[in-house]
Amino acid sequence: DEKGEKMSKSKGNVIDPLPLLKKYGADAFRFWGASEASLGYDFRCSERRIASASKFITKLWNIARFISQFPIPKKAKLEKTDRWILAELSNLIEACLKGYADFNFFVPASKIREFAWNLFASHYVEMVKPRAYGQGFGKAEQRAAWFTLHTCLKTLLLLLAPITPFVCEAIWLKLYGKKSIFLERFPKARWKSKLSKFTQKLVEFNSEVWETKKKKGLSLKDSIKFEIPKELKIFEKDLRAMHNIVT
Repeated sequence: DEKGEKMSKSKGNVIDPLPLLKKYGADAFRFWGASEASLGYDFRCSERRIASASKFITKLWNIARFISQFPIPKKAKLEKTDRWILAELSNLIEACLKGYADFNFFVPASKIREFAWNLFASHYVEMVKPRAYGQGFGKAEQRAAWFTLHTCLKTLLLLLAPITPFVCEAIWLKLYGKKSIFLERFPKARWKSKLSKFTQKLVEFNSEVWETKKKKGLSLKDSIKFEIPKELKIFEKDLRAMHNIVT
C-alpha cells in the first residue's frame, strides 16, 4: 500500500482497482504501473500516485494540442536549439529500446516522463515558442521549430504506445495518419550529437532567469537584463526571445 505494507484483507488496506480505473482511465492506470514498478523491486500503490500518472496523460494531451496548431514539414534546416533537443531525444530512444528489450517497462515510462515534462515541455517548447509563432524569426527558423516539435511528439507517441495505447493511438490518428500507430516501427536514434552536453547548463540558466523574474515581481513575459553565459551563446537568439532579454 502507500505505506509500503503488504496488502491483505486482514489489514484492510486492499485497494480496489475498478473505481480507480473508472475515475482515471486505463492509460493512467497502466502508466502508473509501469512508472512505479521496476523489475525486482516492490512498489507502493495509492490513489495519489495513480492521480499523478493521470496528470502526465493530461500533460501529453496538452503538449499535443499545442503542437497540433503548426504545420508538419517533411524537412528543415535545424537550429542549434533543435539539434540539442533531438540529441536528447536520441538518448531517450536508446534508453527506452533497451528497457523494452529487457522487459523492464519502468525504464521507458520513467525516462519518457522525465524528458516530456521536465525537459521538452518545460525548456525546449518554451525556448522555441516565439520562433514557432514567427515572432522575430525568419521562415526557415520557424520551419525548423515546427519540424522539431512534431518530430519529438511523434517519437514520444511511438515510444509510449506500448504503455499508454489509447491516448497515443488517438493523438497519432488525429495528427499523423489514418493507419494505427501499432503498425509503425520504433524510432531510431538518428540525431545523436555532443550538443546534449549543454542540457544541464540550459536548464540551470532558464531556471535562474525565471527565479530572478519571480524575485523582482516580473511576469515571465516581462523584459529583463541578463547576461547569457559564453558557453550558451550558440542558443542566444532563442534564449533572448524566450526570456525577453534586453541589452
